[in-house]
Amino acid sequence: MSKESVVIGLDIGSQTIKILGVLKEKNSDLYRIQFFEEIPTLGFSRGRIRDERILTKRIIELFEKVEEKYNAKIESVVTNISGSRLELFNNKASVSVGGASGKVSELDKERVFEDVKTVVLGNNKKVLKVFPREWCLDGEKDIADPFGLQGIRLELEASILTCFSSDKEILESVINNSGAFVEDIIPTPLADAIALLDDTQKELGVILINIGFGTTSVIVYEDGKVIDLAIFPVGSSHITNDIAIGLQTEIDIAEKIKVDYGLTESSNKKIEINLKTFLREDIDEEDEKKKKNDKDFLIFTEKNLKDIIAPRLKEIFDLINERLKKLGKYGKLPAGVILTGGGSKLKGLQDFAKKEFKLPCKISYPSNFIGFEKKDPSYTTVCGLVLLENEFREDGFSSKNNLIEKIKDFFSNFKP
Repeated sequence: MSKESVVIGLDIGSQTIKILGVLKEKNSDLYRIQFFEEIPTLGFSRGRIRDERILTKRIIELFEKVEEKYNAKIESVVTNISGSRLELFNNKASVSVGGASGKVSELDKERVFEDVKTVVLGNNKKVLKVFPREWCLDGEKDIADPFGLQGIRLELEASILTCFSSDKEILESVINNSGAFVEDIIPTPLADAIALLDDTQKELGVILINIGFGTTSVIVYEDGKVIDLAIFPVGSSHITNDIAIGLQTEIDIAEKIKVDYGLTESSNKKIEINLKTFLREDIDEEDEKKKKNDKDFLIFTEKNLKDIIAPRLKEIFDLINERLKKLGKYGKLPAGVILTGGGSKLKGLQDFAKKEFKLPCKISYPSNFIGFEKKDPSYTTVCGLVLLENEFREDGFSSKNNLIEKIKDFFSNFKP
């Protein structure tokens, strides 16, 4: 296995920590899986690190599992950051075009890009990502790429994504203490978008919703640009908790009821669950015979279950719709709603979402991986983290924008 070629994603979620290593196929958009593992999360909930020491220990255990099973040493990872303290806002900056030629260079673009990040954030915020919205040259707007154009004044309007400083610092500390280098930190909604959305959807207007275990993340695109991004501290585990309380049963039972039945019809049809066998997978004929004499049943109707699940889902979707209304995009995104994440597997969710958002809706998961049989929306984020070569350069620069190219570009400005 070539260490230089393998990209490794580490998805730290509220329920599990997932690690995925891939190798890009030559002359193809497909990626070949080198390894994948996951373990239950400890020390992390609702998108934030609660216990740095415990989480570090779990990640070390995951790394050791991969090294032992696949003989692959984990040296660097691309990881995700979540939490409700991610914030997106707009800012503008401008610079004078430098160089004797009077043409916009990559250096000019970088200068204005750096200036647009210079905002007053306070001591507890850090700039995480910058999404260019519009380039403007001498008052001429809507320029896709100003490089090489003649002009005097270059302007950039961009969306600035910030995070809570301590969240980023603690995340870096945890991974470094686990023995790996942090190659990049990607916001969870952006990783999801890298994994699932195509250029046509982004251009038309689309909203991607990841219903996770402890959080729900959202990213909205229009005209090919990010126009909103948010993470809410409520997810599918809250639905499980509601079922446990509403039906007065154990969490494990409630989780299986959620998975097996989901959003049922609003009917008085009875659902009978044998509490002694419901969680078992090895039920034989003798168990089934005993079932008739067993009085230890949980009995409820389809309407009972829907009346428990629907309000929580509506609460989540109402939070999202409030943001869409502020953007003026409620019911106005032609590419519709893309649902992903473990919570999107809830039966009946797609039809429920269509009614709430008044948009076309579908459930999606990554599909361009060779040797990955897990066709499961709960793996979207970790898949997005490894798709770096296909990442739509949010910084507005091409991949050639390295140090050597910058130096060449700089000196070319002084040529007559």
